Amino acid sequence: MLRVAVIGARGFGRFHAQWYARLGCQVVAFVSSSPETVKQNAEALRKVVPGFNGRGYHSVEEMLTLERPDAVSVCSPPDLHLQHARLAINHHCHVLCEKPLVWLGADRMKEALLESEVLVKEVESKGRIFAINTQYASAWQNIRDIAATRWQSSRSLQLVMQARRKPQPAGPLDLWADLGPHPLSLLFRFLSDSDAPPNDCRCSFSDQSLTLHFTVGKEPERQVTIAVARASEPLERSLTIDGLTIRFEAVQEDGGLFRTRLVWNDGEKTVEDLMHSSVRYFVRAVLGEGRVLCDQKEALRQMQWLITLAQKGVISSPRLC
Repeated sequence: MLRVAVIGARGFGRFHAQWYARLGCQVVAFVSSSPETVKQNAEALRKVVPGFNGRGYHSVEEMLTLERPDAVSVCSPPDLHLQHARLAINHHCHVLCEKPLVWLGADRMKEALLESEVLVKEVESKGRIFAINTQYASAWQNIRDIAATRWQSSRSLQLVMQARRKPQPAGPLDLWADLGPHPLSLLFRFLSDSDAPPNDCRCSFSDQSLTLHFTVGKEPERQVTIAVARASEPLERSLTIDGLTIRFEAVQEDGGLFRTRLVWNDGEKTVEDLMHSSVRYFVRAVLGEGRVLCDQKEALRQMQWLITLAQKGVISSPRLC
């Protein structure tokens, strides 16, 4: 049985733990931000993981040393992803990391990219399985089926990713770093590995909504719009391919488990929860039964595009300076 631990048990970490347990893994431990929150988060995990009896820690180093898990989910705040992923790798763990791979703040983007490159080299030198949790990529086969041949020759792509508003508003760069990896993971499915980030990018920002416009690719050349936002319910998460819009909707079933409904112009289809898919790919890869959904090379590519588009669009826009 695969022994796993979750760093950051609040928020998305609860869902990682839930899907690990559903996939037959033993969730042996979790890490909270302080001693005070360990008990609170243990109770939260018991609500989603039947029979949960994993031990709680407030020190990542202590947890890794004492528990020695096979695999770890890094679900801590973005500015801690680098530190926690590196600790897990150095303790010989396989790692599933929430996005973005590395984020050190709006004034340290070049450093974040350099650290991402170093981290990926460390992953590969130690022979660890590594995945970035940009789970919307798991819908790609369904998208291809829905769009038929349209996706191959598409000239126009619009990707929208909204998340719930937070009490503390984010600036445009932090908003982009937080939500940008998801639409980028879908965009990459339309591009070749050799397609580089665009040379030009137009950008606008208002009321917790950031929109970027750029052209990318060759044969076909594609006009791309990516819109990310913190918004109120209902949230929009969608991909539009030459006028065909496919929406991603969360569906909660009896028992509290989630699935994903894909809705398009003349149809709909309910599929496995996208995070469930991402965790499943990771678990199977660790067991030697397949590949992760988005590996360390894609995680680094996401960082390269995040930083490039930020520099060419967000930072250079006079409306945002």
